[in-house]
Amino acid sequence: MNYHFKPHKKQAGAVLFVSLIMLLIMTLLGISGMQTTILEEKMAGNFKDRNMSLQAGESALREAEEYLRATTVLPSFTGGTLGHYQPTAAGAARWDDSVTDWSDTANGVVAYTGTLTDIATSPAYIIEELPPVPESGGSLEAGVILTSNYYRVTSRATGGTDTAVVMLQSTYKR
Repeated sequence: MNYHFKPHKKQAGAVLFVSLIMLLIMTLLGISGMQTTILEEKMAGNFKDRNMSLQAGESALREAEEYLRATTVLPSFTGGTLGHYQPTAAGAARWDDSVTDWSDTANGVVAYTGTLTDIATSPAYIIEELPPVPESGGSLEAGVILTSNYYRVTSRATGGTDTAVVMLQSTYKR
């Protein structure tokens, strides 16, 4: 038996070159996927932080509304009582950071008294007494106008970090 072997050609390395290109493409896809995942993680964390600050602001707002409901005789709203103000007549609004120092719970704002976990800074609120509003329908007594007192409650809260800030307002009729 006579075997005839064909002589081998020299290999040019085409398989090696193609496999290196495929490896490079797979590496780029993996890096791109990791960057997308990291971005999505940051977005989810920021959403959670923002939601925590919203819930903390709601808690402070509800505490202020409960204070207005439960207090039979309210103090004067001249700024002499902590967190009780008249609205600003001109310029920036009372709740603006340039007017109210939200970190000054000893002289400017009322600190939330409840317990919140994982919050960077305790929420605070202010209450503004709005001008009385005459009620429609009036009184049965001639010449007597029924009025309602309205109060604007503003709360400011942070989430797990001080960068997630939420300010909420409500108007309370008493």
